[in-house]
Amino acid sequence: MNQALSNKKAAIRIIILFVLVQLLSGIIPLFLPETFGPVAFLMPSLILFTLGAVGMIGIEKKYAMTFSFEESFSKQKKDILIWGIIGIFIALFAQNLASIIEVRFLGSPMESQNTQMLVEVVRNYPIFILLIGLAGPVMEEFVFRKAIFGMLVDRTGGVGAAVISSLIFAFIHFDGLLLVYSSMGLVFSWLYFKTKNIWTPIIAHCLMNTLAVLANLYLL
Repeated sequence: MNQALSNKKAAIRIIILFVLVQLLSGIIPLFLPETFGPVAFLMPSLILFTLGAVGMIGIEKKYAMTFSFEESFSKQKKDILIWGIIGIFIALFAQNLASIIEVRFLGSPMESQNTQMLVEVVRNYPIFILLIGLAGPVMEEFVFRKAIFGMLVDRTGGVGAAVISSLIFAFIHFDGLLLVYSSMGLVFSWLYFKTKNIWTPIIAHCLMNTLAVLANLYLL
């Protein structure tokens, strides 16, 4: 099997897995007893997103999913870690700038309803931070950066792939803050392309989500 075909099969499977996890996370709670309360909605999501993240890593390994611009993790562990941490601050800067533009010029709300909802969930069920700070970001980076950006980059170039994948990333959050999420997507795409490894934006995304939740819980 040639590399292009292998990459395509892996990308399709990663996207399908993402869709299945989203659907099952919404459907399974409908069949659980009402006595479970909020846990009926939270635990299936946590379990499914964790399995989804592990599954995507497995798919990447099984199909040796590698694009022409990528390099192996072992060759640049230090750069991946450094840029993963630096990427948090770049993403936060881009997010805050985009938020100012959205609020002042586009009339968007100052606070993300999605973020506030997740913060309240973690406040009541701390274990849920594993989904927000780990499983969720891993899945999103494999879908929007590894699968979508990776498959598009040879066809549209890095800029085109970043814009398209970032817009899809923004729309899928259903939060109305398209510029905010798009800017984050662009930063994560840039980190991926710059360091030539998907684990750089994964590190940045995981740490950024975790810090955002903790800041909202204990600082704001």
